[in-house]
Amino acid sequence: MHRTTALGAVMLSLALACAPIAFASPPVETAMPVAQSRTFESFDGTTISYLDLGEGPVVLLLHGFTANADLNWVRPGIAQKIADAGYRVIAPDLRGHGASPVPNDPANWPRDAIARDQIALMKHLKAEPYAVVGYSMGAISALRYQLLSRSSGRLVLGGVGDTVADESNSSRNDGFRAAIEAAMRGEETPAASAILARAKASGGTLEGYLGALSARLYTGRDLLETFDLPVLVITGDQDTDNGSGDALAGLIPGARYQQITGTHVSAVSDPALPEAIIAFLNEGR
Repeated sequence: MHRTTALGAVMLSLALACAPIAFASPPVETAMPVAQSRTFESFDGTTISYLDLGEGPVVLLLHGFTANADLNWVRPGIAQKIADAGYRVIAPDLRGHGASPVPNDPANWPRDAIARDQIALMKHLKAEPYAVVGYSMGAISALRYQLLSRSSGRLVLGGVGDTVADESNSSRNDGFRAAIEAAMRGEETPAASAILARAKASGGTLEGYLGALSARLYTGRDLLETFDLPVLVITGDQDTDNGSGDALAGLIPGARYQQITGTHVSAVSDPALPEAIIAFLNEGR
């Protein structure tokens, strides 16, 4: 994809992400348990924040780029629904996002830092995940987690398609990086303004976002072919930001694809998303 085209696609994603999204709150008839905010020290001494909600088999929820656990999983009601279904939800703010800021030079981030944070988190919890559920960059990180640890029981990959299996494709990362660097230079472009608004809304930093991009590694097709666990790929019917979800499912042995309603951003608020996740989780119990 041409750089200009990639930047335009990223600008659209950022604009949608920064627009107000109406997350309907479910009616509260009885007091619901509140997610507990906790921290732990990761493999390299970095402090990572995570939310802990519910009891049962551990389900690790990994949010998307420039978001945080609250925006991606709590406000849409997804975390609560999974907890209510009998699971312990662990939802970190990924390194460089939300309450897990990283002040040092992004160039110093260790390779696969975000995936390795999840390995350290599971070690901290003395648990292995029954399932890892990722959305967008969270799904990319879920693939890296499985590649490195081989410890997840099930994988849910939301908002991603077959381009995340193409290690030579840097167009989306390049578009995000261009927007971030423009904002750091003080340029008042639509993309720069959008990324600044996103950082303000989610508690992230531009430096953290650059670092996260350096850790945003794709998993090649030959490696995906070695995965041996149940996998569900879910995308909105208007989401082609990361290629074809159906095609990605075809690259992973035994994986299946499910389509829901929405764009890359709005699909998170489709009630069909948590319904599909929970049905898939329950299949293994």
